[in-house]
Amino acid sequence: MLKKIVILSSHLLSILLMPVMVCSETKNFNETQKMKNYLYDSNHVRYELYQTNQGKPYNWLFFPGGPGADSSYLHSLVDELELPGNVWLIDLPGNGGNIQEGFSGDFDEWINFFPGIVKQFDNPVLVGHSFGGMFPLLFPELENHLKGFVILNATPVLWLEEAVKYSKHFNLPDLSKEMQEFTSNPNQETFNAALDACMPYYFPKETLEKGRQLLSKVVFQWQPAVWWQQKAIALNFSAKWIPQHVPTLIIGSKYDCICPFSLFKEDKRFHRSNIRLLFIENAGHMSWIENPKAIRDAFVEISSRLSEID
Repeated sequence: MLKKIVILSSHLLSILLMPVMVCSETKNFNETQKMKNYLYDSNHVRYELYQTNQGKPYNWLFFPGGPGADSSYLHSLVDELELPGNVWLIDLPGNGGNIQEGFSGDFDEWINFFPGIVKQFDNPVLVGHSFGGMFPLLFPELENHLKGFVILNATPVLWLEEAVKYSKHFNLPDLSKEMQEFTSNPNQETFNAALDACMPYYFPKETLEKGRQLLSKVVFQWQPAVWWQQKAIALNFSAKWIPQHVPTLIIGSKYDCICPFSLFKEDKRFHRSNIRLLFIENAGHMSWIENPKAIRDAFVEISSRLSEID
């Protein structure tokens, strides 16, 4: 079991993490420390302690999209923010670069141990991008454990039909060839080709090449992506948990043709005083790439809300 971590000096922190640390890199940036520490728990979940900052003792838990995309792409998001406390990037087993022999390959196991990941932290604030924002909505028990919740470019229900409809508002290339090749012969090569073909659905024209270059450097496993597509359909995916009291921020953007914001906007279950819906005009599926200021301001606002209830 991963030790509960609070704000500690770098010396004490290094002692606590030493038995399970794979690698460590520490750099000083004035009063902020950015570290690269990898830890693994008994379920083969990988944790990267990316930052330890001054301020409130929150544990910000960043979960990536896909699923399958290595959480390292979220460095580009965290680097735009100033978050009090610890910042963790978390990869479930079989996701991204977190490939271990001890994992069975049964992604249904994620459902069994996901709530426990959150519960082991003090003052957890969950930040989920795309799949990372959808998956927690399956777990009502998180209501009693989360300090706060941020959802970026995700949906509360099945999304494919609405995504196809929404994308028709834009002049986007046809994906049928690459998708058919992947469907007929699913493997990493055909998945990578299909993912690359999808880039205009992730990013507006102005940042398309920047976004493509960013994601091309990310390890993105095809098996968990296929698992979630099939699982979501089998479950007729719809949020089982709507935060009742947890301060929640839900961010969507105009040029996100993967997870249309309308699905949250039109879901009256999420029209609550503790939930803020934020739509960003000039941004895509990774909204911090096009509009980092809007994202920074949004995180400042949610941090302020958290401080008010302490």
